[in-house]
Amino acid sequence: MQQTRRFASALIAFAMAALVFPVSVFATDVAGRVVGTVVEVQKYGNLTMDIKPKALYDAGFALGDLLKVGIGDRTLVIPFCTSYSDVDTGSLVVRDDQKNNLLIVAVNMGNFSTKYNAKVGDVLTYSLAEKAGYLSEYLLRQLKRTNLRSDYATDSIFANFRSIATTGIRPAVVYRSSNPVNNEIGRAAYADALAKAVGIRTVLNLSDSDQDVKGYLAAPGFKSDYYKSLFEAGRVKTLNMGVDLAAPEFGSKLAEAFRFLAANEGPYLFHCTEGKDRAGFASAVLESLMGASLDEVVGDYMLSYENYYGVKKGSDQYTAIANSNIVASLTMVVCGLPKGSDLSGVDLAAAASAYLGRIGLSADEIAALKSALAVDSIYRKPEVSGSVTQIEKYGHAVTDIAISDFDGLGFKLGDMVTVVFDNGFVLEAPYLDGYYVNNGYPLVRAYPGQSNIALCINYGKLNVVAGIGVGSKFTIMLSGPEGYLTQYEVRKLKRTDNRADYASDEAFANFRPIAIGSIGPGLLYRSSSPIDNQLGRASYADKLSAAAGVRTIVNLSDSADSLAGFLAAKNFASPHYASLAKDGQVLFLNMNLAFSSDEFRAKVVKGLEFMADHEGPYLFHCTEGKDRTGFYAALLEALMGASKEAIVDDYMQSFINYYGVKKGSPQYALISQDLLGMLKVIAGTGDLDKADLAAGARHYLLSGGMSAAQIETLEKKLSAGGKVSMGEAPFRLLPLSRGGAPQRPWAGLCAS
Repeated sequence: MQQTRRFASALIAFAMAALVFPVSVFATDVAGRVVGTVVEVQKYGNLTMDIKPKALYDAGFALGDLLKVGIGDRTLVIPFCTSYSDVDTGSLVVRDDQKNNLLIVAVNMGNFSTKYNAKVGDVLTYSLAEKAGYLSEYLLRQLKRTNLRSDYATDSIFANFRSIATTGIRPAVVYRSSNPVNNEIGRAAYADALAKAVGIRTVLNLSDSDQDVKGYLAAPGFKSDYYKSLFEAGRVKTLNMGVDLAAPEFGSKLAEAFRFLAANEGPYLFHCTEGKDRAGFASAVLESLMGASLDEVVGDYMLSYENYYGVKKGSDQYTAIANSNIVASLTMVVCGLPKGSDLSGVDLAAAASAYLGRIGLSADEIAALKSALAVDSIYRKPEVSGSVTQIEKYGHAVTDIAISDFDGLGFKLGDMVTVVFDNGFVLEAPYLDGYYVNNGYPLVRAYPGQSNIALCINYGKLNVVAGIGVGSKFTIMLSGPEGYLTQYEVRKLKRTDNRADYASDEAFANFRPIAIGSIGPGLLYRSSSPIDNQLGRASYADKLSAAAGVRTIVNLSDSADSLAGFLAAKNFASPHYASLAKDGQVLFLNMNLAFSSDEFRAKVVKGLEFMADHEGPYLFHCTEGKDRTGFYAALLEALMGASKEAIVDDYMQSFINYYGVKKGSPQYALISQDLLGMLKVIAGTGDLDKADLAAGARHYLLSGGMSAAQIETLEKKLSAGGKVSMGEAPFRLLPLSRGGAPQRPWAGLCAS
C-alpha cells in the first residue's frame, strides 16, 4: 500500500509540477537562507511574518519541502504547506496563506506562541531541511471546496448538518453543523433553517463569544432569526474555544459546555465555524462516552470531509485525514496514549469518562450527561416513522407509509416536513403530489395513483446522497405548516393529452426546430417521444420528424431493449422511427435524471459523439421532450453560442406548449430556475451573468471524454453552413393557442 501511495503521489507530483514548483527551476542546488520577523500573534497563537510567501519561493523552496526554522536557540523541522489540515493535529506548519498573501508559522489545532514562547519582534530563519520531504503527504491532503449551495446535493450537506446516530445516542437527540449565526462561509442561514426544522432547544457554540454573536446579529443581511431567538432566551452557550485540543483551557471550556448540555433540554446542537474540528472532537467524546466503536466515531467525524471536500470513504486520502486528525486526537488527548498507538483494544467509553474527569467533570456530572444523551429521539409533532421498501430507478425511496395515513396525521400538501434517517442524515423538503421543486432539490412525494409516499430528490439520487437503501428507517416530522404552499400553488400545472386541446400537431407533440446561436435552420429538432406512446403523442412526433427529414435520432429516455415492446404495441404508428432504428440511426441512452452526475454527462457525451458520427438532420427526445431533452438542448445551444435568454426561451416553450404558462408570469420565472440550474452545471459556475456559456459547454464535453476533434465535427454539422436536407427554408411552428379544460396534474417533471 505504501508503495502504491508513493507511486500515485509521484504521478500527481509530476502532473502538478508547474503548480507546485513555480520557480524551482531557477533555484540553485543549495537553497538560500531566509530571515523574517514576527509582526503579529494571531488569536490562536499563530505567527504572522513580515515577509511574504514569495520570499520562500524566490529562495528555491516549494510546497511540500521540509524547512529548518530557527527561533531563538531552537531549530524546528516544519513542512511548507498552504492549509492547517495539511499536517496532523498538534503538528507544526509553515503556511502560505494564499487568500491573504501571508506567511504563517503555526501549530495545527495548537498555540505556537505559547508553546515556543514566541512574540512580536522575534526573528525566524528558514532554510531547507529536505527537498520534497513532505510532498507525498501534502498532495494527499489537498482539499478544495466551494461555498456555493448549488455545488452540494442538499441543504444539510452544504451546512454540514446532521444528527449524531452512533451506538448509545438515538437519532434526533444531538445534532452538529456549521455555524448558524456566523456567515463567514455562507452557510449560516441554511444551518439556522435546519436547526429550526428539527426543533433545536439548546446550542453549544464552541467558536464564538457572546460579543461575537451580538456582532453577527447586528450585521447587515443577518438571516438567522431562529438562532437569535434561542440566544436571547439564554439557550445558547458560547465557549469561544481555541483549537488546541490538548490545552487546559480547551478542556475546561469543553467541561463547561457539557455541564450546560446536561442542565438543559434537547434536541441539542454542537457547532464551531465549519462544524468539523472542534465540533468534531466534542462529538467524538460524547459518542465514545456512550459506547460508539472507533469505526463509528471516525465515520461520523469524516462525514464533514465528505460533505465539504468530496473525500471518498476508503481512499488513501480519507485514511490519512482520519489518522492524522480524529484518531490522533482520541489517541493522545482522550486516551492519553502515545501517537500511533493501536486503539483496537481500548475501551473508548472508559477512556472518555476518564478524560471528562481530567477536564473537571465530577462522577455525578458525567452520569447526568449520559442520562441527557440516552433519551428517546425528540421529534416535532406530528411525526411518523417508517422504512424504505423500494429504491426506484432514479434513486427515489418508496416507503411503507400510506399516503392516506400520512394525510390523516395532519400533513398537508404544501407543508414543509423534515426527515431524519436512522443514519443521521437530515432532509427538509416540501410535501407535494408532483415534482414541483427546482432541479436538485428534495421533496416528499404523494404521487396521484400511488398508494405510498416516497422520499425524492428531483434530478438526483436520494439513495446515493443520503446513503440509504431498502430497510433504512426514518422519521418524518412537520416542520413548517404551509411553508411551501405559495410555491406549490404557482408550480402546480395541468395539461391535457387530447390533441383537440392544442392549436397544432407541433404544440401537441412538443416538436420544434432549434435554430439559435450558430445552429443552422433545418438541422436540429427536439420533441416528445415518437416511439413511446404513453402520452398519446408518438405518431404525431414521428410524422413531424419524417416531414423534417430527420436521419439521426438520440433517444434519451429508453433502452434498446424497450424497442421491441414499442414496435409490438397495438397502437404503434411510428414507421419513420422504426425504419431509422432498423438502420442503426437511433441511439438509445436510457438516461437517469441526475443531470449533475458523471453518469449523466457520460451518456450525454455518447449521444453527441453519435451525432458527430452520423448525418443530420437530427432529433433528440425523452418522453415529454421537456427535462432531459431540455438539458441536452441547452448544452448544444450553449456550445453553439446561443445567449442565456434564448436558451431559457427554448426551454420554456415546452411549458408553454403543455401547460399554457405565460411568459413573464410567476410560474414562468419559477420554472425557468430549473433551466438556470442546468446552465450552471454546463457553465461550471454559479454566476451565469459572467459565464462564457460556449466555453463552459466545451469544457463540460471535454471533461466527459469527448475529443476536441469530435466537438469540432459536431459544430460544423450543426452550423449555419451545414447541410440542410430539406431545403433552405427553415421549419416553422404554427402560432400557438390553448383551449379545452386541463385534466391531468403536472406529473412529468421527473418522469420525462
